[in-house]
Amino acid sequence: MSKISSLVVFGATGTQGHPVVDAALRAGLSVRAVSRDVVKAEESLSSRAEVCEADLLEADSVRQAMAGMDAAFFYLPVMPQSAEAEAMLEHVIAAARAAGLQRLVFTTSAWCGEAMPPGPFVSGLRAASERVLNSGVEAVVLRPTLYLANLVWPHILREIRELGQLTYPPLDSGRRLNWTATEDQAKLAVAGLEADVAGEVFDIASPEPVTGPELCRMLAQVYRREVHYAPQTVADFAETLSHMAASAEVGRSVAALYEGIDRMPEDGPLIDTEALEQRFKVRLTPVSEWVEQRMGALLDLYGQKI
Repeated sequence: MSKISSLVVFGATGTQGHPVVDAALRAGLSVRAVSRDVVKAEESLSSRAEVCEADLLEADSVRQAMAGMDAAFFYLPVMPQSAEAEAMLEHVIAAARAAGLQRLVFTTSAWCGEAMPPGPFVSGLRAASERVLNSGVEAVVLRPTLYLANLVWPHILREIRELGQLTYPPLDSGRRLNWTATEDQAKLAVAGLEADVAGEVFDIASPEPVTGPELCRMLAQVYRREVHYAPQTVADFAETLSHMAASAEVGRSVAALYEGIDRMPEDGPLIDTEALEQRFKVRLTPVSEWVEQRMGALLDLYGQKI
């Protein structure tokens, strides 16, 4: 494989894609940033990135976005078990083959490790991963745990500010798990373009597994007030998500993921982050460091204030 010098990033303005654009530019790559909203992309992304309009549901636009590029990063912005997800996968894989991509990086955007009980959402992510790995294009799959970026959902910020309570995630207070910074996912995605990892699936996360109350103590330092862990029930969380996504199906499907995590007999998901750092030759960000140094910047980026 010749050296990869260019990367196309789908969903480039979102909490997953934006860090990949930044990490790729820092690595000296030429970046084509794909978004359905060109104006937003031009306003929020570095001027060094080439902005391109495309939609994963439109095969021709996906093919044009990949033309002339060496590698691509993408995720599914819809439920993985849906017909839309199937179409998106088909378009990405066909375009990657047509462009002769040297590497395809896919993130499942949620944890679907072997310890997780099966269900439509988890099984959909596993099936999508298999499609990518068997696409005929060298590929790597990243399976993140819970995203730290979820902590800046508006209703979570409001509850912490006004009530001093963290209701997310809907998990037992004693469960210790690794969270994932999207900035760390981006580091791994970019490092995975050159690392000898093609054909593999990696459970990824940031260092420093914590319980809900331990995370609250970290957040208290940022908010300068006491923060208590008061997790929603899975049913209440499903209702909250249903309102956020304007879809009861989305609420039920995603909430089932958390129900599956809480059914695991031991702590977790727990990830060997030292092994990730050694394999990909990157430094990952401990959760306490992310909360202290990155949370405020992420809030500013997406127009929120503590």
